[in-house]
Amino acid sequence: MLNAVSATNLSISCPRRLQFQHPCLRKIRSAPIRIRIYASAPNDEERLKVEYTPWLIVGLGNPGNKYHGTRHNVGFEMIDQISQAEGVPMNTIQSKALIGIGSFCGAFPFQQDATTSTLFIGQNIYILYHTRKIAGSIGEVPIVLAKPQAYINFSGESVAPLALYYQVPLRHILLIYDEMSLPNGVMKLQPKGGHGHHNGVRSVVGHLDGRREFPRLCIGIGNPPGNMDMKAFLLQKFSSVEREQVHILSFCRSSAQ
Repeated sequence: MLNAVSATNLSISCPRRLQFQHPCLRKIRSAPIRIRIYASAPNDEERLKVEYTPWLIVGLGNPGNKYHGTRHNVGFEMIDQISQAEGVPMNTIQSKALIGIGSFCGAFPFQQDATTSTLFIGQNIYILYHTRKIAGSIGEVPIVLAKPQAYINFSGESVAPLALYYQVPLRHILLIYDEMSLPNGVMKLQPKGGHGHHNGVRSVVGHLDGRREFPRLCIGIGNPPGNMDMKAFLLQKFSSVEREQVHILSFCRSSAQ
Protein backbone atom coordinates (compact mmCIF):
# COMPACT_ATOMS: atom_id res chain seq x y z
CA MET A 1 0.00 0.00 0.00
CA LEU A 2 1.07 3.57 -0.58
CA ASN A 3 0.54 5.58 2.56
CA ALA A 4 -0.23 9.18 1.79
CA VAL A 5 -2.08 12.22 3.02
CA SER A 6 -3.69 14.85 0.86
CA ALA A 7 -2.51 18.40 0.49
CA THR A 8 -5.37 20.88 0.49
CA ASN A 9 -6.93 22.89 -2.30
CA LEU A 10 -5.57 20.85 -5.19
CA SER A 11 -6.96 21.62 -8.61
CA ILE A 12 -5.97 21.16 -12.20
CA SER A 13 -5.80 23.85 -14.84
CA CYS A 14 -6.58 23.20 -18.47
CA PRO A 15 -4.63 24.85 -21.25
CA ARG A 16 -6.27 24.96 -24.63
CA ARG A 17 -5.33 22.58 -27.41
CA LEU A 18 -1.65 21.80 -27.53
CA GLN A 19 0.23 20.63 -30.61
CA PHE A 20 2.49 17.60 -30.65
CA GLN A 21 4.40 19.04 -33.61
CA HIS A 22 7.67 20.72 -32.72
CA PRO A 23 9.76 22.92 -35.05
CA CYS A 24 12.90 20.99 -34.12
CA LEU A 25 11.22 17.62 -34.59
CA ARG A 26 14.14 15.93 -36.33
CA LYS A 27 16.74 17.33 -33.96
CA ILE A 28 15.21 16.07 -30.73
CA ARG A 29 13.90 12.65 -31.72
CA SER A 30 15.99 10.85 -29.11
CA ALA A 31 15.34 13.30 -26.28
CA PRO A 32 13.47 11.58 -23.43
CA ILE A 33 10.31 12.62 -21.69
CA ARG A 34 10.79 14.03 -18.24
CA ILE A 35 8.02 14.34 -15.72
CA ARG A 36 8.43 16.70 -12.81
CA ILE A 37 6.06 16.60 -9.90
CA TYR A 38 5.76 19.54 -7.56
CA ALA A 39 3.90 19.29 -4.29
CA SER A 40 3.56 21.27 -1.10
CA ALA A 41 3.48 20.54 2.57
CA PRO A 42 1.12 22.30 5.02
CA ASN A 43 4.06 24.35 6.27
CA ASP A 44 7.84 24.37 6.14
CA GLU A 45 8.25 22.61 9.49
CA GLU A 46 6.05 19.66 8.57
CA ARG A 47 7.30 19.42 5.03
CA LEU A 48 9.57 16.44 5.63
CA LYS A 49 6.92 14.50 7.57
CA VAL A 50 4.30 14.50 4.85
CA GLU A 51 3.81 11.67 2.37
CA TYR A 52 2.10 13.05 -0.69
CA THR A 53 -1.08 11.82 -2.28
CA PRO A 54 -0.24 9.27 -4.98
CA TRP A 55 -1.13 9.63 -8.64
CA LEU A 56 -2.61 6.82 -10.72
CA ILE A 57 -1.69 7.47 -14.36
CA VAL A 58 -3.57 5.14 -16.70
CA GLY A 59 -3.12 4.76 -20.44
CA LEU A 60 -5.98 3.12 -22.32
CA GLY A 61 -5.37 0.59 -25.07
CA ASN A 62 -5.60 -3.04 -26.11
CA PRO A 63 -3.01 -5.65 -25.06
CA GLY A 64 -0.99 -7.73 -27.50
CA ASN A 65 1.34 -7.14 -30.45
CA LYS A 66 -1.62 -7.08 -32.81
CA TYR A 67 -2.66 -3.67 -31.50
CA HIS A 68 0.76 -2.14 -30.99
CA GLY A 69 1.12 1.12 -32.89
CA THR A 70 -2.59 1.54 -33.58
CA ARG A 71 -4.51 4.76 -33.03
CA HIS A 72 -6.52 3.25 -30.19
CA ASN A 73 -3.30 2.49 -28.29
CA VAL A 74 -1.75 5.95 -27.95
CA GLY A 75 -2.54 5.84 -24.23
CA PHE A 76 -0.41 2.71 -23.87
CA GLU A 77 2.39 4.41 -25.80
CA MET A 78 2.43 7.39 -23.46
CA ILE A 79 2.68 5.10 -20.43
CA ASP A 80 5.52 3.15 -22.09
CA GLN A 81 7.46 6.35 -22.70
CA ILE A 82 6.95 7.60 -19.15
CA SER A 83 8.00 4.21 -17.79
CA GLN A 84 11.17 4.16 -19.86
CA ALA A 85 12.14 7.77 -19.26
CA GLU A 86 11.56 7.68 -15.51
CA GLY A 87 12.97 4.20 -14.89
CA VAL A 88 9.70 2.78 -13.57
CA PRO A 89 9.56 -0.88 -14.67
CA MET A 90 6.17 -2.18 -15.76
CA ASN A 91 6.53 -5.70 -14.41
CA THR A 92 3.59 -6.38 -12.11
CA ILE A 93 0.10 -7.63 -12.88
CA GLN A 94 -2.57 -6.35 -10.50
CA SER A 95 -6.31 -5.89 -10.98
CA LYS A 96 -6.09 -7.03 -14.61
CA ALA A 97 -3.51 -4.36 -15.36
CA LEU A 98 0.21 -4.18 -16.04
CA ILE A 99 1.53 -1.67 -13.52
CA GLY A 100 4.71 0.02 -12.41
CA ILE A 101 5.23 1.76 -9.08
CA GLY A 102 7.69 4.56 -8.55
CA SER A 103 8.09 8.03 -7.16
CA PHE A 104 9.07 11.27 -8.84
CA CYS A 105 11.09 13.83 -6.95
CA GLY A 106 9.48 17.18 -6.26
CA ALA A 107 11.44 20.39 -5.78
CA PHE A 108 10.95 24.12 -6.01
CA PRO A 109 13.89 25.79 -7.77
CA PHE A 110 12.20 29.12 -7.11
CA GLN A 111 9.50 30.48 -4.85
CA GLN A 112 6.01 30.56 -6.23
CA ASP A 113 2.64 31.13 -4.66
CA ALA A 114 -0.20 29.38 -6.49
CA THR A 115 -3.09 27.01 -5.97
CA THR A 116 -3.34 25.26 -9.31
CA SER A 117 -1.87 22.12 -10.76
CA THR A 118 -0.95 21.98 -14.40
CA LEU A 119 0.22 19.37 -16.84
CA PHE A 120 2.20 21.24 -19.48
CA ILE A 121 2.88 19.73 -22.88
CA GLY A 122 5.60 21.26 -24.98
CA GLN A 123 9.31 20.78 -24.69
CA ASN A 124 8.71 19.20 -21.31
CA ILE A 125 5.88 17.44 -19.56
CA TYR A 126 5.14 18.47 -16.00
CA ILE A 127 2.58 17.42 -13.49
CA LEU A 128 2.49 20.27 -11.04
CA TYR A 129 0.54 20.83 -7.88
CA HIS A 130 1.15 23.10 -4.94
CA THR A 131 -0.84 25.18 -2.50
CA ARG A 132 1.46 27.72 -0.92
CA LYS A 133 4.83 29.39 -1.18
CA ILE A 134 7.64 26.92 -0.52
CA ALA A 135 11.24 26.81 -1.65
CA GLY A 136 13.61 23.87 -1.74
CA SER A 137 13.32 20.11 -2.00
CA ILE A 138 10.18 18.51 -0.63
CA GLY A 139 10.67 14.82 -1.21
CA GLU A 140 8.94 12.42 -3.57
CA VAL A 141 5.44 11.82 -4.88
CA PRO A 142 4.25 8.20 -5.29
CA ILE A 143 3.17 7.26 -8.81
CA VAL A 144 1.37 4.19 -10.13
CA LEU A 145 1.54 3.72 -13.91
CA ALA A 146 -1.04 1.34 -15.37
CA LYS A 147 -2.01 -0.30 -18.65
CA PRO A 148 -5.29 -2.24 -18.26
CA GLN A 149 -5.01 -5.68 -19.90
CA ALA A 150 -8.70 -6.62 -20.14
CA TYR A 151 -9.09 -4.76 -23.47
CA ILE A 152 -10.02 -1.14 -23.78
CA ASN A 153 -13.79 -1.55 -23.41
CA PHE A 154 -13.27 -3.03 -19.93
CA SER A 155 -10.66 -0.59 -18.61
CA GLY A 156 -12.75 0.29 -15.57
CA GLU A 157 -12.25 -3.23 -14.22
CA SER A 158 -8.64 -2.21 -13.55
CA VAL A 159 -8.86 1.49 -12.76
CA ALA A 160 -11.40 1.36 -9.93
CA PRO A 161 -9.70 -1.46 -7.95
CA LEU A 162 -6.26 0.13 -8.34
CA ALA A 163 -7.51 3.50 -7.13
CA LEU A 164 -9.11 1.83 -4.13
CA TYR A 165 -6.07 -0.28 -3.26
CA TYR A 166 -3.56 2.56 -3.50
CA GLN A 167 -5.91 5.11 -1.90
CA VAL A 168 -5.83 7.42 -4.90
CA PRO A 169 -8.50 10.14 -4.82
CA LEU A 170 -10.55 10.81 -7.92
CA ARG A 171 -8.72 14.07 -8.67
CA HIS A 172 -5.41 12.16 -8.89
CA ILE A 173 -6.51 9.61 -11.49
CA LEU A 174 -5.06 10.82 -14.79
CA LEU A 175 -6.55 8.98 -17.77
CA ILE A 176 -4.69 9.12 -21.11
CA TYR A 177 -6.51 8.06 -24.27
CA ASP A 178 -7.15 8.68 -27.97
CA GLU A 179 -9.66 11.32 -29.05
CA MET A 180 -11.20 11.49 -32.54
CA SER A 181 -12.69 14.95 -31.99
CA LEU A 182 -9.17 16.42 -31.93
CA PRO A 183 -6.95 16.68 -35.01
CA ASN A 184 -4.07 14.25 -35.24
CA GLY A 185 -1.14 15.49 -33.17
CA VAL A 186 -3.18 17.72 -30.85
CA MET A 187 -3.49 17.14 -27.12
CA LYS A 188 -6.02 18.53 -24.68
CA LEU A 189 -6.09 18.38 -20.89
CA GLN A 190 -9.45 18.37 -19.13
CA PRO A 191 -10.19 18.35 -15.38
CA LYS A 192 -13.32 16.25 -15.85
CA GLY A 193 -15.96 15.38 -18.39
CA GLY A 194 -18.14 12.67 -19.85
CA HIS A 195 -17.05 9.63 -21.79
CA GLY A 196 -17.36 11.31 -25.19
CA HIS A 197 -18.52 8.02 -26.74
CA HIS A 198 -15.16 6.45 -25.86
CA ASN A 199 -15.97 2.98 -24.56
CA GLY A 200 -12.83 2.79 -22.45
CA VAL A 201 -13.67 6.02 -20.65
CA ARG A 202 -17.30 4.89 -20.37
CA SER A 203 -16.11 1.75 -18.58
CA VAL A 204 -13.92 3.74 -16.18
CA VAL A 205 -16.73 6.14 -15.29
CA GLY A 206 -19.12 3.22 -14.79
CA HIS A 207 -16.77 1.41 -12.41
CA LEU A 208 -16.21 4.64 -10.48
CA ASP A 209 -19.94 4.67 -9.69
CA GLY A 210 -20.65 7.28 -12.33
CA ARG A 211 -18.14 9.77 -10.96
CA ARG A 212 -16.25 11.57 -13.70
CA GLU A 213 -14.42 14.34 -11.87
CA PHE A 214 -10.98 13.01 -12.77
CA PRO A 215 -8.43 14.65 -15.11
CA ARG A 216 -7.86 13.23 -18.54
CA LEU A 217 -5.29 13.85 -21.24
CA CYS A 218 -6.86 13.44 -24.69
CA ILE A 219 -4.53 12.67 -27.59
CA GLY A 220 -5.97 13.65 -30.96
CA ILE A 221 -6.07 11.04 -33.72
CA GLY A 222 -8.49 12.76 -36.11
CA ASN A 223 -11.54 11.31 -37.85
CA PRO A 224 -11.81 8.39 -40.28
CA PRO A 225 -11.33 9.52 -43.88
CA GLY A 226 -14.30 9.27 -46.22
CA ASN A 227 -16.61 6.39 -45.41
CA MET A 228 -14.02 4.35 -43.53
CA ASP A 229 -15.44 2.24 -40.71
CA MET A 230 -14.69 3.78 -37.31
CA LYS A 231 -13.54 0.52 -35.72
CA ALA A 232 -11.20 -0.17 -38.62
CA PHE A 233 -9.81 3.35 -38.28
CA LEU A 234 -9.15 2.99 -34.56
CA LEU A 235 -7.42 -0.36 -34.98
CA GLN A 236 -5.33 0.80 -37.93
CA LYS A 237 -1.67 1.62 -37.43
CA PHE A 238 -0.53 5.21 -37.95
CA SER A 239 0.90 6.16 -41.32
CA SER A 240 4.51 7.37 -41.35
CA VAL A 241 3.35 11.00 -41.57
CA GLU A 242 0.88 10.56 -38.71
CA ARG A 243 3.54 8.82 -36.67
CA GLU A 244 5.79 11.85 -37.07
CA GLN A 245 3.04 14.02 -35.64
CA VAL A 246 2.27 11.90 -32.61
CA HIS A 247 5.61 10.34 -31.80
CA ILE A 248 5.92 10.92 -28.09
CA LEU A 249 9.69 11.17 -28.05
CA SER A 250 9.89 13.61 -30.92
CA PHE A 251 8.59 16.69 -29.12
CA CYS A 252 9.80 16.31 -25.55
CA ARG A 253 13.12 17.67 -24.42
CA SER A 254 14.72 16.53 -21.23
CA SER A 255 14.07 18.78 -18.26
CA ALA A 256 17.00 20.59 -16.74
CA GLN A 257 19.06 18.19 -14.68
